[in-house]
Amino acid sequence: MPIPRHSMALASVQLPLAAVCEGVTELRVHGVGGTPPDAILGDLAPEQVSGDSIAGFYRSGDHRASPVDQATGGDVDRHVECYSWGGLTSRSKVRVLWLALLPFLLSNLAGWMCSVRTRRSGWRFGLHRLSHGLSGLALTVNAALIAVLISADLLAYQAVRTGLAGHQWWLAPLGWRYIAGHPARQVLVGVLVPVLFLLLLAALARRSWRYEAVRPPYRGKAPPQARKITAAALEGGLADNEFWDGEGSVRLLTALHIAAAAGFLAVVLGVTTKLLVSPGSAHVIALGWIAVGAGGVTIACAACYLGLDAFGALGDALRRSPPFLLLLAAVALVSGGAFAWFQPGGAAGTTAELPGLDGVIRWTALGIAVTLVLAFGSMLLGLGGGRGTFAGGPWVTLVLAFSLLNSVMLGAGIWVAHLVGPVTSDAATAATATGAGAATGAATGAATGAGAGAHAAAIYVPGLITSGVPLAAWAAVAAGLAFGLIEAVRWWRARQLPAAVRETYGSAAQAFCNRQPESLKVWYVSGPEQSWEQKVARTRLLAGVSLEAGWLLWGIIVAQVAVVLGVWQLHWQAPVVIRNIGVSLAGLVLPALMGFLYAAWNDPTKRRTIGVLWDVGTFWPRSYHPLSPPCYSERAVPELQRRMWWLHANGGRVVLIGHSQGAVLTTAALVQPGCRPDGDHPSLITFGSPVAKLYGWGFPAYLTRELLTDLEPDGRGGVDDWRNQFYLTDPIGGPVAAKLSEKAGRRVDEDLLDPAQCWYLYGQAPPAPTGHSGYWADQRVWEVVNCVAATPSQASLEMAARD
Repeated sequence: MPIPRHSMALASVQLPLAAVCEGVTELRVHGVGGTPPDAILGDLAPEQVSGDSIAGFYRSGDHRASPVDQATGGDVDRHVECYSWGGLTSRSKVRVLWLALLPFLLSNLAGWMCSVRTRRSGWRFGLHRLSHGLSGLALTVNAALIAVLISADLLAYQAVRTGLAGHQWWLAPLGWRYIAGHPARQVLVGVLVPVLFLLLLAALARRSWRYEAVRPPYRGKAPPQARKITAAALEGGLADNEFWDGEGSVRLLTALHIAAAAGFLAVVLGVTTKLLVSPGSAHVIALGWIAVGAGGVTIACAACYLGLDAFGALGDALRRSPPFLLLLAAVALVSGGAFAWFQPGGAAGTTAELPGLDGVIRWTALGIAVTLVLAFGSMLLGLGGGRGTFAGGPWVTLVLAFSLLNSVMLGAGIWVAHLVGPVTSDAATAATATGAGAATGAATGAATGAGAGAHAAAIYVPGLITSGVPLAAWAAVAAGLAFGLIEAVRWWRARQLPAAVRETYGSAAQAFCNRQPESLKVWYVSGPEQSWEQKVARTRLLAGVSLEAGWLLWGIIVAQVAVVLGVWQLHWQAPVVIRNIGVSLAGLVLPALMGFLYAAWNDPTKRRTIGVLWDVGTFWPRSYHPLSPPCYSERAVPELQRRMWWLHANGGRVVLIGHSQGAVLTTAALVQPGCRPDGDHPSLITFGSPVAKLYGWGFPAYLTRELLTDLEPDGRGGVDDWRNQFYLTDPIGGPVAAKLSEKAGRRVDEDLLDPAQCWYLYGQAPPAPTGHSGYWADQRVWEVVNCVAATPSQASLEMAARD
């Protein structure tokens, strides 16, 4: 008979909450990768006690302490539960498509990476929010621009003008009855593709709002009013009780971005249509001006909205204006579409690229440059006093988002152009060589050409794109190889452990051997061997590489900027083979990765590969780019707080255990005492915690020492005790903060040797470093868990004293 796994109830069925909650409950929270409940609890059939099929709480059999441990206070009987939240990021195959939103995710992360100096200064933080808010909006417009460049210019205009559209079945709509022979209508069809792209983004964003729909718990009878300001604007940061209540703000920001992008498309359609053919009657011309004017006003209002919001000058009435901007953008798009449709038919244009698009590209590029300059200035103002943090992180991550978006989309555009026909970077040649094809198309009244002109036709793609994109891709590869080479040399040179660590291992091994009978001593290899020591030393070195990723990102950005400037000003040209491979790297790596992960989704190991990326990247609310993948913490943290509240209300005490990303979630749940009941004093145990090592490095303004100090015993967070354990071989986890003290006065942080010992039985493998994944099986960790669970809570001691 098969063992039922997880006792998974239907999503529509209310789960019973009859589980006994009195006494101590050990609540485990797993890390990245979506570890299943049975693996966390060591139980093949844990029972679900709360939640749904995506994320929920599971209970195993109670832990029974031995009489000796109970008598000595080293252990206690307790319930054992876990919170399984991996389904929020890695449950469905559709999550693979989130990779397409990676540039938006990087843009959102960049906004959260400001320095402590920036966060503590009102005007510096206002400038930071302004520059990153505008940059996020510019990134959305940038994506719309490249989509227009591909669909409207390369396909709807150039492929028709050169007579190459008839060779592709998927361009058949350009030759339909009421569209063929009407260049403006063909461009309109091309613009409809980005419009559909925007609608898809809007639908995806709307579907993901269910994450933010889970509101945090609150004290009192009436729920507080849902906030409309972004989480980034809250002065308390992570400690603010409304930090994870983001549904209202993300809805408004989504409407703002969609409206700005739609307004931009209306401007493009109006400008290009006006220059493509004769504008026609005054009524038709008025439609074009309405499209350009309304679209421009929408973009300007969106930028002003972000500016006022950044400096706290946005009133309640204006804050609710994005839906009205959506309406204005829709009017602009409809007017632009009508303007294009009512244009008379005729021959295709004679210019190599869509008339008017070059000016739109230049103005858009100028706007993007201004936002990046603002972000660079904000970054410079925030430098200083940030030792141990990612210097320049906000700007580097933001530029990386623009680089990734343009490299992937423009690389895809180059591939599309080659799919249609030959490609040239000479505008004059493209304009003169395709005259016959265009004439043929005009004579037949169709959207395609024939004869000798079609054979001479070529699609024009500027040299800055055909050379700059592949060379930028190669620059990123070269920077990565250089970084890897430097780290490889450091790894090769790492051969010895620090003298104190080597002495500790040696003393422990000697003490172990002294305890063995003489007949057994010969069976043990007890001293630290040179090869073993070298392996551990190299593992320790690699554990610190994650903190040097900033140098890699800086190297990539500097190399790419240098290459693009060389192509732009010095007209660098790459050999054909190098260029083709670079285009493949730029345009096909992301789609290939998406296809691989989708095909391999049934393999849990491969499925967690993408889960790890999103578990870290989507922790923060969508305050700077609402079209990034949804923030799972908006649901995970309130659910964790509610479960703790339920256990407390039923006479229980919680010992919260967090590993890896679970340590971040548990920390975020406890730093908001207003979201927990009065008298709640949980204990916290974290291991492999990236709270300070990675999050404090990348997001120093939000994971501060002051925030973590609240979790000390008798602190504002109401935590009864806190222990944090880590290995120096762990590339993710580390100490949380120096000088923080736990209940007995010792330091919260405890550095555990990994491996725990150097001796081993002859004929068996030497003990190997376990890195980030060894904590669950480490007996030293569970000794601390047992001890903390057995220690009476502060509330129970106070009650006993009163009695």
